[in-house]
Amino acid sequence: MKKITSVALNTLLFLHCLLLFLIVFEASVEIPFWLQPLGRIHPILLHFPVAFIALLVLLNLLKRHLDKDTFQKINQFLLLITALFTVLATLMGFVLSLEGYESELMSLHKWAGIILCFLVYGLVVFRRKRIVYQSLLYVGLIGVILVGHYGAGLTHGVNFITEPLLAVKAPEVDENTPVYLAYIKPILEAKCVSCHNDQKRKGSLNLSSIEAIAEGGKNGALWIAHEPERSLFMQRVYLPIDDKEHMPPEGKPQLTPSEIELLEAWILQGANDTVSLAQLKQKDPLKSLVEKKWQKSNTSKTEQYTFKFADAEVVESLNNSPYRTVIQKSPKSPAIDVSIYGVSSYVLESLTELSPIKEQLVNLNVAKLPLGGKALGFIGTLNNLEQLVLNGTPLESEDLKALATCSKLKSISLSSTKVDASILNTLKKFKDLKEVFVWNTALTPKDVETFQNELPSVKFYEGYVADTNVEVSLTPPILEGRVNVINSGDKVKIWHKMDGVEIRYTDNGDVPDKNSKILDSDLTIALDGKRTKTIKTIAYKEGWKPSSVSNFVFLDKGFIPKHFELEYDGILSEYTGTGERILLDNVVMNNKVVFVSKFWSVFKEKPMIAIADFGEDSPPELEEIIISAGYSFYQSRAKTCPVKYAELWTSNDKVNWKLAEKRDYQNTKNFDNIRNISFKVPNGKHRYYKIVAQPNGIKMHLDQLFFY
Repeated sequence: MKKITSVALNTLLFLHCLLLFLIVFEASVEIPFWLQPLGRIHPILLHFPVAFIALLVLLNLLKRHLDKDTFQKINQFLLLITALFTVLATLMGFVLSLEGYESELMSLHKWAGIILCFLVYGLVVFRRKRIVYQSLLYVGLIGVILVGHYGAGLTHGVNFITEPLLAVKAPEVDENTPVYLAYIKPILEAKCVSCHNDQKRKGSLNLSSIEAIAEGGKNGALWIAHEPERSLFMQRVYLPIDDKEHMPPEGKPQLTPSEIELLEAWILQGANDTVSLAQLKQKDPLKSLVEKKWQKSNTSKTEQYTFKFADAEVVESLNNSPYRTVIQKSPKSPAIDVSIYGVSSYVLESLTELSPIKEQLVNLNVAKLPLGGKALGFIGTLNNLEQLVLNGTPLESEDLKALATCSKLKSISLSSTKVDASILNTLKKFKDLKEVFVWNTALTPKDVETFQNELPSVKFYEGYVADTNVEVSLTPPILEGRVNVINSGDKVKIWHKMDGVEIRYTDNGDVPDKNSKILDSDLTIALDGKRTKTIKTIAYKEGWKPSSVSNFVFLDKGFIPKHFELEYDGILSEYTGTGERILLDNVVMNNKVVFVSKFWSVFKEKPMIAIADFGEDSPPELEEIIISAGYSFYQSRAKTCPVKYAELWTSNDKVNWKLAEKRDYQNTKNFDNIRNISFKVPNGKHRYYKIVAQPNGIKMHLDQLFFY
């Protein structure tokens, strides 16, 4: 026993010295990726110190009921175990904190945990000093409660413990309440805010208020109005649940199919946080969805079905896939809703395995799946199907005939499919049909008018085009590939995602209008000896308001080094690819608001040191070298310039370097000074150039290097 105690005491001494070392040199500590899983064990291990400290207190309260030797043995063993698990949990928490969790609450939890760790070690050191031991023990109990409270705030929100006591009656929701406040915000608070709030901004994203949401996160804006398919929020939601980018993360409460449908419809409508149900047009898909599925009605009754309940074990077995949800509508209803996700994971069996519940299946969502003829044939056998969502599938008009046997179909969504006016005859066969969603299809307003006359009891929702009295603005044109660093004479492609859109442009600085030149093919960019050229574009389409003007600034590529290397590759988790590629990737971002991560090379503790080699034969005579950098909204608000200083060095042998110029930005107030850090090259020709940029204690985002 003495040998075990000795080993335990030495182990504790070593682990606490290691923790102290890590704390002192935290700014220089880098955890390799293969050690990061240890940090993520912290949420599991932290429960042991909580339980053991409580047991220690209980044991000391019962001391008088135990003989002295028994108490000493149990107390010593429990004390050593408590100290060991406490320091291990603290070390793992420290490792986890280095992954980028930064907030005031995070700091409180971290430092309270460290103090508690050394306090528990103090119990070991002073275990024979009765008064000191007793004092430390009860302080430790209070400490573990505080540390746990801060930890719960990080995981579940700052008011997690006191929330029931502070709860107030939810405000009444009526048709004049903004849709965002009534329906969207509660979803975000229930499924997203615990990880994205004022105190815990995972991915630099805060969803606790509409103002914070507007700031976006490190990967950009959360959603794009009218474009759910391009919105980062919906892209993350639709990823397979085991994908590390899927949101909410695996193990957290997931969004239900109805919640996803509502969020998608709200973004499509414009992600407007002020519009109310009363302000929406009757034919707006969002209004129809809210009225049908989200508004509470005292007069509504559960629909009665004559078919039997499905076997509960069968339903449970069909939920064994993370890409399929099978949900019974209510304990009193045998009707079942099914949603299938994941384009890459989809196989025909995802559908055909539903055969045992074909009779009970009334709602089916297979949006965006690559459905074929056999899949549609199976769906056609669902005799009690009432609602079918086929948005974004490769469905054509002819394929719809396979569904004609779904005689009880009431609602069908065909948005973003290839159907045309020939579907009318098939739709006529659905005698109970009440609504059809056809936005973003080949159907024209005239086609929909014909459908409405032929089927007067059916509502046809065609999105914004259906309302001829209100025109919605087009989204701006897009530069394919975002490549805007070019050689004079290169061709670029500027296009629009919607068919039938006319793009007008100017290349002389004028604002484009309907009389400007039409862009109907790839555009050749002539720089005419200048460093930059701006192309201004605008999109037009009948029935829509013109888009805002897009300014595409093209930059001269300049000279390209024969060899290029970085001494340190940057923070790998911040971007896709390598820093060497990014700094010469021919893409310069519009860096005024947020950063799109894969186009930025990021540095924090270590500087960016790049060496460009132009070869010994005939290096070009350079005049200027430019670092394109950027800063975030948060950095500007904190008034901390991300670049401390930048240097240019020259050499012809890569051994003897000469400092050509140094620029200091540590105390700069105008952050625009770092957009383009320019160095004048002395004496013309050199083989090697070393460019150094030192971060200022925060993340430094670098975009591109230019050699002119």
